[in-house]
Amino acid sequence: MKKSFLFFILVLLYLNAKALQFTPEHYTQQAQILRNLDIEASYLSDMIFLEFKESSMDMHSKTLVDTMREFYKITPIIRKILEKENIPQEFLYLAIVESGLKIHSISRTKAVGVWQFMKPTAQTLGLRIDPYVDERKDLVKSTYAAIAYLKQLKEQFGKWYLAILAYNCGDGKLRQAIKKAKSDDLRVLLDPDKKYLPLETRVFIRKILTMAFLANNNDFLISQDSALLNYALSSEVKKISVPPSVSLRELAKVAKMSYNEFKRYNPHFNYDFTPPDKKDYYMYIPLSKSVAVENALQNVKLAKVDTTIPHTKIYIVKEGDSLYTIAKKHKISVESIKEYNKIKGNLININQKLVLKIKENNNEKIKTTQKLSKNSHTKVVSR
Repeated sequence: MKKSFLFFILVLLYLNAKALQFTPEHYTQQAQILRNLDIEASYLSDMIFLEFKESSMDMHSKTLVDTMREFYKITPIIRKILEKENIPQEFLYLAIVESGLKIHSISRTKAVGVWQFMKPTAQTLGLRIDPYVDERKDLVKSTYAAIAYLKQLKEQFGKWYLAILAYNCGDGKLRQAIKKAKSDDLRVLLDPDKKYLPLETRVFIRKILTMAFLANNNDFLISQDSALLNYALSSEVKKISVPPSVSLRELAKVAKMSYNEFKRYNPHFNYDFTPPDKKDYYMYIPLSKSVAVENALQNVKLAKVDTTIPHTKIYIVKEGDSLYTIAKKHKISVESIKEYNKIKGNLININQKLVLKIKENNNEKIKTTQKLSKNSHTKVVSR
């Protein structure tokens, strides 16, 4: 009796939710999203799912809107690849739940990138991870790898929602859960009392569905920001061959891009040079610039640079230090200190820990062309 009454209250709350009104139109959209993932439309009336959506709606609304606004150039790239590979667009929300679409995201278990790959899994899927590059941060290659992995899981378990569950908890745990539950039905597997699956996995798929429902609700998007309706517009990139052992800064100049913008398109490079391979590697350039860049590369000879990998040193700032004095002492540039420590200005603090990347055999003097501003001499300030 109590459960029936609670279910009735939850349904009323759901029907009156401002962010996701249960109109016939919205019901049809949501039912289609479920079908895309091989979930029965009846799951829309699941009491636990309804309760989860209502209790977390504000949080997921904010996460979705913030992500769409900040990463509006990323979502179209993922969507286009999903469409090309003929898998449900709803997997975009798996990436949002995993990482918030932050390319440099690193979990407590050392999973990296938008799709949060552990190193062994990523390497099995063909992603290169070595001292020079980490292709888990390559949005295009890692998305293709994630799709390949999801397709493998779909082939194992037969349904997309089971692939989602396995993506989070692992195929071994999911097989054990199905065996113990004697069913692969979503409601059964997500039973909060039986706990066939870890809580994290049970919440994981509910988050993905909630995000998908919100993102496909035009009324919700307009209520937040009408510009969000255009967040899936094309933002294409092109993969271009580049020589080994050349400076990324020089490549940025050829592309007529700032170095920071270039790095946003190419976060998979660990250092400021291309890998010293025997053959060419690659970079990404906005499609609109690709023809000009390819032509420019044919007419310019890029100099080979020192590709010695620097070692890391932790330096604790002392009284009287400045970025300039620290850089001069360690024969590195002020810009490298600022880049590796994400320092925007020139102020540093006593006892602040700085990561210094120092080349073992770097005897080259700091070039005067660094054009250090006089603000670089600013002394440290106490906390």
